[in-house]
Amino acid sequence: MFFIRKFILILGFIILMFSSILLYSENVEEIEIKSVTAENISNNKAGDIILEGNVVIRSNLLAFFADKAIFNESKGLIELSQNIYVEKGDLRFNSSELQGELKTKTFLSKNIEMQQRDSLAVSANELIVKTSGNVELINSFITSCSQEDPTWAISTKKITYLNNENTAIIKGIKLKIKNITVLSLPHLQTVVGDKKISGFLSPGLNQTNDGIDVSIPYYFYLAPNYDLEVAPRYMTSRGQGLFSKFRYVNKNTSGEIFFTALERDKKYEEQTNKNNSRWNFTWKNNLAIGSKFFSSINFNSVSDEYFFRDIKENKFGQTKTNYLPKKISLIWKTPTTQIELDASSFEILNPFSPEEYEKKPSLTIQTLLSKEDLSFSLYANKSEFEIDASSIFNQQAKTIRREYFSPELKFKKILPSSYFSISMGHTSIEHKNGSSVLKNSTPWTEMEYKLFLDKINESSSKSLMPIIKYAYTKENSELINDLIDSRILSFDYLTIFKRDRLAGLDSFQKSNKIILGIEHFSKRNSSNHFTSFSLGQAFYLKDENDQNKFEVTKNKSPLVTEIKNQMGSKLWSKASLEWDYDLNKITSSSIGLAYQERKDKRIEIKSIYRREGLNTTYLPWKDNNEPINQIELLMHWPLLKSFSFFSRLQKDLERKESTDILFGFEYSNCCLKWGLMHRKWIEENYFSWEENYLSPIEAISSGFNPSTKRNKTYVFFELKSIGRLGKEISKALSSSRLE
Repeated sequence: MFFIRKFILILGFIILMFSSILLYSENVEEIEIKSVTAENISNNKAGDIILEGNVVIRSNLLAFFADKAIFNESKGLIELSQNIYVEKGDLRFNSSELQGELKTKTFLSKNIEMQQRDSLAVSANELIVKTSGNVELINSFITSCSQEDPTWAISTKKITYLNNENTAIIKGIKLKIKNITVLSLPHLQTVVGDKKISGFLSPGLNQTNDGIDVSIPYYFYLAPNYDLEVAPRYMTSRGQGLFSKFRYVNKNTSGEIFFTALERDKKYEEQTNKNNSRWNFTWKNNLAIGSKFFSSINFNSVSDEYFFRDIKENKFGQTKTNYLPKKISLIWKTPTTQIELDASSFEILNPFSPEEYEKKPSLTIQTLLSKEDLSFSLYANKSEFEIDASSIFNQQAKTIRREYFSPELKFKKILPSSYFSISMGHTSIEHKNGSSVLKNSTPWTEMEYKLFLDKINESSSKSLMPIIKYAYTKENSELINDLIDSRILSFDYLTIFKRDRLAGLDSFQKSNKIILGIEHFSKRNSSNHFTSFSLGQAFYLKDENDQNKFEVTKNKSPLVTEIKNQMGSKLWSKASLEWDYDLNKITSSSIGLAYQERKDKRIEIKSIYRREGLNTTYLPWKDNNEPINQIELLMHWPLLKSFSFFSRLQKDLERKESTDILFGFEYSNCCLKWGLMHRKWIEENYFSWEENYLSPIEAISSGFNPSTKRNKTYVFFELKSIGRLGKEISKALSSSRLE
């Protein structure tokens, strides 16, 4: 990133800092002296008070410290010399000479210096605060390095802050690295504070997979409640384009409109032989009328399915935008009832992703009525869904009308050491597909009892909570195969207590089971040590089909357990396990262990395992029944005082291959940071299937792997508090692959 915006932010901060120390306040008529102390106090013939030795003058706004001072209370004049500093709250600056008129709040200070801990050092030859509130800084100098030999510094000849306009005029700006001027601006006018004006923003300079990406944004301040940003953009491998963002807000409405376009993408044309313009459009709008009516619009559209992979910022080689939503909703809401009318569809960007149903206008009604321990709730939904025959996973178009109706009556009782609840309800589902009508209707019951066993003393807190729950759902009358927005939930301690493992409104699973669970929690009051443990299992009173394999029946669910442990403020761990008694094997597991002393000193290891995937019906990959077994190691560790080593390793243990290897070195001192990073990784190549197959479904059904190997070396450089070019290590080491 370039440095102009940082100039403005830093210089604006300095202006506000000094003007707040030598305060110009419309609410205070003058500075009132509260106390004066010194080792020696005398008077001269002019009526001045002469103060010498550890002089401290405290006022209602400021505190002045010096070795010598001359003070005339009647005229409101003060003059300080030798070892001067002025304080206001946590702010403080030093000066060689300071003169002030307290009644008019006018000050002149020479050779000023300010150093905030772990932040910027600021100095100037003169600081002038005028009666009008205007502030002038003459020959200022800013750096986060040693002022004797700074690696970088910003200097200005003159900064004038215009109080009435909240703007600053800056002359003679220079950015120097060592003694070399790398950027020079003769004149710059900018806003200080919250006021906005039109003008150029910080240019963008990013290192991407397609080379250098440069943008020069211009900000249009159109009105207090709406503005516009336009940025011409150029990518070395692709060509020129434009980005724009329009924002608006008023009493009832707020929103944003984004538009990005590329006139002609050279790289895309080489890959696809298409020379069309490429673009992306997004509109987000929220409306609130009173306290009961709300509406929202989230509309996204794009020229082609590969746009986000190519055009959007992609620093680390991973872009996973598979769907673009188009949704509108209207909501009427009261304390007891909510009615929502909405419609949505999805634009598919990944050719290997299943087509989503388009939701035509859908009506949802939710209500909750309660009195003391008794409550009644209702969830009802009527929707129409449509899927195109062009979907790679569908042979013909479908239009499905779905009705869902589920009332519930619940009684609960909370006692000092226990909790009891009983719920009864009835769920009805109807699917209409042309002349075909499928219905499911069944009553259900749930009963739950929790016991709270607590032990609390001065040194620790411990809690044990046994849980027993009974869940009953009558067997389905008809099997509904069209699962529109329903998916199978993985087993964990929370989902094992659910009445149905199938999430969604399309179907439900018969259930007649008792679930037993126990939770334990302990914490040391004097430290950050805590441990939590949970264990649970469901026992079927009648054998049930496995949700993934209906030909397999079971009389109990897998045993699930979760453990969390924090050993002080630096070390923590988390693990989960799902054990199948019938197979006598682990079905799934995960583990995470982390040590972090500070931001640049940490080690973290994460691992996940699943014997077979869930919802494989929707993922027709040839290897979708293979186990998932992956591990990831992250490390950022100092080697010497200023040098550190960082790395990230992701490995597929099932295939015995590394999917991502990243490592590098970083040098960092008080004012600069630089480093070298090498990365070797695997990412998806959406184009590669077209070479040998007629369609994506044919490719993946034949065992095609759309992955490609990448190998790159990066250099990054940062002037602390100013800006950076290249990678940011904290982002490079972060990962969502195993989360």
